Amino acid sequence: MHTLFVEFEFGPLTGKVYEALKPELQASPSERSRVELAQEGGLLRLFVEAEDIVSLRAAANTWLRLVRIAEEMLNAHKILVSR
Repeated sequence: MHTLFVEFEFGPLTGKVYEALKPELQASPSERSRVELAQEGGLLRLFVEAEDIVSLRAAANTWLRLVRIAEEMLNAHKILVSR
């Protein structure tokens, strides 16, 4: 098994990011990988486990992209609200 563990710090907005990403846990892209997402205070924790390195890379790329999009949306919201 291959694993990846990443922590992201979103501060007080971590709960919003977690809730936005949580539905994605229901749609597993592959039977060869497993993803866990957890919120602890201002940290979002992502754990990916896969049978092979190719599956790990695919799952990691998907989830890192989802987190990046969530962060971009938060930043866009901040800009709109501050106007």
